[in-house]
Amino acid sequence: MDTNEVARQLRGAVVMRTRAPEGGKRAVTSHAKFLSIDHRFLVVGSANFSYSAEERNVELGLRLDDAALAGSVEKQMHDLEANVYEQVHSGR
Repeated sequence: MDTNEVARQLRGAVVMRTRAPEGGKRAVTSHAKFLSIDHRFLVVGSANFSYSAEERNVELGLRLDDAALAGSVEKQMHDLEANVYEQVHSGR
């Protein structure tokens, strides 16, 4: 499953992916995997959103009910957004 398929399945979500490198060099790599739901629940884990992670790998994930923590992670990722991520789906 690629990022576009994830976006199709999560119609109401904003879906981001790591921006393609400029000039063939990747200055920054993001390996972060998280979902923030309703600015309250935070799901953080080791799994990629892929077939392998779903079907073959042993992964670990945590679901946290902490609005302050969710907001903090959202802010940190938003601050990195322009340099690291590109939006694939707007959530509309």
